Amino acid sequence: MHSTVKDFIEYSGISELLPNIPTAFKEINVQESVRIPNTKANIEQIAKVIADVVITNTVVITTPVGTSLEGQVLTGWKVVIEGELRETVEYISDELTQPVHAVNFNVPFGSCIILPQSFICGAKVTVNAYIEDIFLKKLDNRSFFKNICLLLVAEF
Repeated sequence: MHSTVKDFIEYSGISELLPNIPTAFKEINVQESVRIPNTKANIEQIAKVIADVVITNTVVITTPVGTSLEGQVLTGWKVVIEGELRETVEYISDELTQPVHAVNFNVPFGSCIILPQSFICGAKVTVNAYIEDIFLKKLDNRSFFKNICLLLVAEF
């Protein structure tokens, strides 16, 4: 994981290495608008965002086989993924002494990856998660919008 700075905000947790040629994968965006707790001071400026992703559960299920009118191909196998984004946002407070405060968030997410037709029932499937990008924008002195782009890769 490495850090990068955009618009004076340091983003930490973005994956440095991504898989070369994944075959079973899904990209998802986990986004939300967040209000900081009433016990915290107002936000003057966001300083740093630290993110990590944890896969909490996976299960392989059977699906129909076919192609939808939109072109999605179902092969008969899919891995259902449950995970959690663990995030810390550090910010400079809107107070005279400008202390740095931090708020923590655990954001659950779910997705699925279609497995190839050649998948063998009972084979072990491992899902790895990579943070491709983090974006955060202050909306007002109590809230901000954040979006994290994830790459989920199934290996079997």
